[in-house]
Amino acid sequence: MYSLLIVDDEIYAVNGLKDGLDWSVMGFTAVYEAYDSTMARDRIESTPIDVMICDIEMPGSSGLELLEWVNDQGYSMETIFLTCHSKFAYAQKALQLGSLNYLVKPVNFIELESIIMRALRNRVQEQEASFVQKEYHKYLQLWEARKPLMLERFWQDLLDYRNEPSEGWIDRELAGYETNLSKESRVFPVLVSIERWHKEIDTRDEAIMEYALRCAAKEIMLKDGAGIVFEDREGMMVILAYGGGKRTIQEWKTICGAFVEACQLYFYSTVICYLGKETDIRHLRSMYRALQYEVQNNVRRASQIVCHIEDSSARTETSVALPDFYEWAEWLETEDPGLLIGRMYDYFEQLEKEAGVKAESLQRFYDGLLQMLHYLLHKNRAAAPQLQGGRLPDKDAATLSISALRVWAEMAVSIYAEAIQFELEAESPIDKAKRYINERLKEEISREQIADYVYLNPGYLSRLFKKETGESLSDYILRKRMALAKRELTHSDEPISKVARSLGYNSLSYFGKSFKRFYGMNPQDFRNGAAEQGRLES
Repeated sequence: MYSLLIVDDEIYAVNGLKDGLDWSVMGFTAVYEAYDSTMARDRIESTPIDVMICDIEMPGSSGLELLEWVNDQGYSMETIFLTCHSKFAYAQKALQLGSLNYLVKPVNFIELESIIMRALRNRVQEQEASFVQKEYHKYLQLWEARKPLMLERFWQDLLDYRNEPSEGWIDRELAGYETNLSKESRVFPVLVSIERWHKEIDTRDEAIMEYALRCAAKEIMLKDGAGIVFEDREGMMVILAYGGGKRTIQEWKTICGAFVEACQLYFYSTVICYLGKETDIRHLRSMYRALQYEVQNNVRRASQIVCHIEDSSARTETSVALPDFYEWAEWLETEDPGLLIGRMYDYFEQLEKEAGVKAESLQRFYDGLLQMLHYLLHKNRAAAPQLQGGRLPDKDAATLSISALRVWAEMAVSIYAEAIQFELEAESPIDKAKRYINERLKEEISREQIADYVYLNPGYLSRLFKKETGESLSDYILRKRMALAKRELTHSDEPISKVARSLGYNSLSYFGKSFKRFYGMNPQDFRNGAAEQGRLES
């Protein structure tokens, strides 16, 4: 386990030490000898030494000079000096060089054994300390390497809290990442929605492209300051600029415009940027939820830069202020829907007292409440087709008067409550999308058609589908079509070109590449193999 080196120019002294003690009992598995400093250096350079017993006065180079060389080279060992002369200068120098002890010959073996055991205890402690230090540095390096990912996890946790996180939790978490941030620190949030890819890509390539977009966002949108870019748990890109108001909204629009253009030119994608407003970290979650609400309500997807501040002001331009539908949405999720109806009555009573109420105000309330309910239905993966008609008056009838709008609003909230409580549509949007695809594998299917069928916007459907199934919509469609092609090639004699055309492939070459990707061979080789297998089985 441990090794010992005896250095003395007198061979009898070396043999006497070797034979005078039972080294194996003390824990030494190897005892080496050297008769001058040169031999000792060679041994130390070739073999790890734990304890060295060394004579001071030797020809050529003394034991003190040998220990000085050991220290200069950085070797770690315990040293015990032996000498025939009790000189204070020797003892003083030995202690200065870090020698454990200094003994005068002839040696008392009982005393020497005690000193050697103490030397071994020191070595054990040194090795344990060294191990702990190495382990500490190893885990410190791992921590440093993972710190960016851990910081991303903090932001994801903060935004994902169902209730407002405690201020103490925020400060404790931020203190561990050395960001110089606290709950009072200001940040400017931007949400980025990837609406569509301009060319067909598989799930793996999509993940790579999303990573590339995040890198581009960091380079373009955070190049002048500190911040972070990460993906939230809904698959949206989140950009947080630390420091808050260093840029005007117009400057942010310009920068976002450059990012949108770069995505179109270099990354084959269309994105929409949703600009929030500066807020402190303890209130970031509320601003994030408001931006999510903007994403859900941007049903036309016409503008590629949506400014939350301007949109909010636009909603309150008229003399009659609309209610805070975002607040209503949160309240509806946590309280009895019947209580919200009571709050709506309060709003309509106030509306009755307002002078100059026009039909436009009622129409905007109608649109706002309907969008809020659809947002909550999508979030809870429920559906309520009745909100589009049937039991409800249409928009013109509902906005004819304040009393008519009040009746419509009460009915709309009740329908939403029934959809959530009784799960009127048991089939999830993803299962419904799969069924729609499977029934139309021999037709041209677009993402927009599927999204319309399941009452989701295309971008949100793509993110939800990938999150729940682990593959993109395009990958799922391709896999199902190739499975159908396999059945056709196995059980029919139709020409391969006709099978390809029946599945929407005008290019036989592209059909062959797609088939080979899934089954490792081209369609002709597969058909030949299937025919041969059939003959063998018969």
